[in-house]
Amino acid sequence: MQLILRAAAGLSVSLYLLSANASSETATKTQSRTVRTGSDYSRPSGFGLNLFVGGDGAFVKTSSDNADESSKQGALYGGKALLTLVNRDLEIEGGGGYCVSKLQGDFDIVTDEKTGAPVRLENVRIQTQTAVAEFSARIRLNNSPDGDGIWSAGPTAAAYLGTNASFGPDTKKLYHSAIFVGGQLALEFGIDFKPRLILSYLTDLNLFERQVHIGMLSLQFGTGVFKPKTVVKDIRNQTNNEVVRKVQVEKPVQRTVVKENYTHLLGSEIVNFETDKFKLLKRSEIFLRELGFLLYKNPQKWTSLVIEGHTDIRGDLEYNNRLSLARANAVKDVLQRSGVPASRMRAAGFGPSRPLDPNQDEVALARNRRVELIFDGVEDKVWLRTSIQRLENALKSTPR
Repeated sequence: MQLILRAAAGLSVSLYLLSANASSETATKTQSRTVRTGSDYSRPSGFGLNLFVGGDGAFVKTSSDNADESSKQGALYGGKALLTLVNRDLEIEGGGGYCVSKLQGDFDIVTDEKTGAPVRLENVRIQTQTAVAEFSARIRLNNSPDGDGIWSAGPTAAAYLGTNASFGPDTKKLYHSAIFVGGQLALEFGIDFKPRLILSYLTDLNLFERQVHIGMLSLQFGTGVFKPKTVVKDIRNQTNNEVVRKVQVEKPVQRTVVKENYTHLLGSEIVNFETDKFKLLKRSEIFLRELGFLLYKNPQKWTSLVIEGHTDIRGDLEYNNRLSLARANAVKDVLQRSGVPASRMRAAGFGPSRPLDPNQDEVALARNRRVELIFDGVEDKVWLRTSIQRLENALKSTPR
């Protein structure tokens, strides 16, 4: 029997657990553990390593307080390769490449090498060819389970190294390196293939005759060398001001079982979203974390998971399709951060195209606003039903 509760501002979540094959697997016995529900106790831990290569294009402007030298401006272009250490919150990056700058100014007054007399040069053009070493540290401003539209920002430093890296007339002090500092804003897409755009601003530290400013746009393409492992922190026997409660978790014991089909419905008092948004309410996120931890600890009891988002008929069709997919991805993100492998999950959004109830009253609309978690390969429907009910009851017993 399916139980549908009316959702005032969010979704009812239907949990369909499907399986048709029999195999020799493990059954369970129950033991108790303490779970701290007020913090994110499961998230990717450690760093992954990415490799990026790409090109740079920049506008360069120099200024000088010296009356013998006019300001100049021009372009810089080049390319570089970078290695990036990355986890959920931080990107640390270093690498190098080669670049050429071409600047033009009105005049420079230089000293003739033979006579020692000052010479005025008009329409001065300066070309600088250097190697470049770069180091950056950026904080991720958001996270996406599908890797789409990840923003990061932070400081950057670069050293331009060459025979003369002064970005000015080489008759003055000869610099073999020019040190620059500044900031970066990066936008990255994708999980395996990672195109990204980086906007940088740099200004020099050691060119005392002039100040050099660089505004740079970089287009880079990368791939993962290795990915960070997801480590779930099992917090036991700890108490603080957060909500601490006992949750029953199943411990595997070997025996032969037959996989069956099973359907479990979760009401909106358990899983819900902010009105017309894809942000999970805090209590719903807590429940999904514990459900994800349960699935992570029992990978042999299920095979794969499809997360489907659905909306009611009201509103723009294209908007509802995007909203349903975003809500499905929000659920997937919480489960993934709780340890569930991303390779065993897939998110899909169907908008209002698959209603449970064709009527147009409030009860029907509430039924149609839902997220369906469809598991394949469920081992034991009795274990699954009682395990989820324990999580529900524990959540309901905590103060709102």
